[in-house]
Amino acid sequence: MVAIIRCTEAETKHLEFKERLYPPAGRHEWVWTTTRPKEFWTKGRHITLVATPDRYGRPMVSRLGHTKRLHQAADLEQKLEISQITVLTHAVPLDDVLGMLSGRHSAHLVAEGQQTEATGEAVLAALAELRPEAGDVISGLRAVIDGYRVRPGSKADEALATQRDAVLGLGRMAGMTIPQLARWDPPAEALYDDTPPPAYIDLLSRTGRDAHPDASASQRTAAPEHDIAIEDHHIGRDFETFMGWIGENTGHVAWRRFHQNGQSLLIANVNRTSAEAISGADLLYYHETRGSLILVQYKKLDRHVGGYYYPDSDRNLAKELKRMHDVDTYAAVLRKPTDDHRLNADPSWIKLCPPEGVIPQANVMVPGMYFSRQHFERLRDDPRLRDGRTGGPRFGYANVPSYLDNTMFTRLVETGMIGTTGASTELVRQQATRSVNEGRMLIAGLVMGEDQPQSARNTARRQGR
Repeated sequence: MVAIIRCTEAETKHLEFKERLYPPAGRHEWVWTTTRPKEFWTKGRHITLVATPDRYGRPMVSRLGHTKRLHQAADLEQKLEISQITVLTHAVPLDDVLGMLSGRHSAHLVAEGQQTEATGEAVLAALAELRPEAGDVISGLRAVIDGYRVRPGSKADEALATQRDAVLGLGRMAGMTIPQLARWDPPAEALYDDTPPPAYIDLLSRTGRDAHPDASASQRTAAPEHDIAIEDHHIGRDFETFMGWIGENTGHVAWRRFHQNGQSLLIANVNRTSAEAISGADLLYYHETRGSLILVQYKKLDRHVGGYYYPDSDRNLAKELKRMHDVDTYAAVLRKPTDDHRLNADPSWIKLCPPEGVIPQANVMVPGMYFSRQHFERLRDDPRLRDGRTGGPRFGYANVPSYLDNTMFTRLVETGMIGTTGASTELVRQQATRSVNEGRMLIAGLVMGEDQPQSARNTARRQGR
């Protein structure tokens, strides 16, 4: 739906302060909370025209945002949260927008608050006609609300959703908050299972708060240290190193590199197999300074309510567990008594997650259960996971006694509490090559540069950097 908010001068100054504090090129998302009369805010989420007064007091549509209701502030007041606020290059008088409405729509217009569906769409159409730049912003906000709907049974859509989740996870494992990873341009046409799925990293949006598409790579990397710099597809040391690990015969490789606080994060999507032939997805995370490797294999719960994963029905599982056991054994040989302590020093993990129905534009990962290989194998023999009908094991939220969730897992990786120690690049190369050669999607992250102690990471997090 669509809504209108008319700001006071004090609220306008607050917005301007926030925009100076968190410039569009920065790495932080910010929200504005306010209250309005409850009677005009009775439903869900809205694309919102934010009207601020000019120097003559005229309300000008200067911003667009996404509004959702929070808890009730008082008997007659509703608390609102406005996010994804985007400043229009040229503000337009609100009266000019509303003056373009037909009599039918004008009759249902609410001066401030949520509009009826038809009137709201007419308001957006009028704004886009007066300010064409607003059309792109509106499209992006629609994606925040509606998302990209994953078609049931579409392996290509499922592959895209998995890539997205792994990319967001890599950013968190590196301890970087990168809003750009959640803003993407969904495919304009339906995806086909008989072709390789598009690389999610290739679909990252280049509009709005991202680096300007016409800026050179050198200009983007010149951003201040507290900003995230994005580099395009050009040959650099990280990419040459990565290509040396996976070989030249890889099909399409899409990648981006991000910089923050003395560290560089390369994220790459590698896939050369049609969606219907993909045997699974691997997340590979390698921290060069620590010599730490993490491998995560994705598995899907079924689509039923309270979905389950049935290991005995997975034809690839035995081979994959053998592979994970081999890499864990290889990594153990590389450990030294002087290495940093790990709660778990094995590289191999499994993530069980439900299939997504909608891929959002929000920085939200797919809920999931993470297990180390050894934990997973032990649970297969746990009587609490036995199916009452067949006696075989099944994994689901309803019966698994313990697991790591997204936050716990990525935080442990970020702080170096899990993952290998002293892993060689040869081990990384072997695993990347095997993923590609076995027809799996590879979503890889490579971290280079200074490794901050946890105290410094915590301080930066508290200070919002």
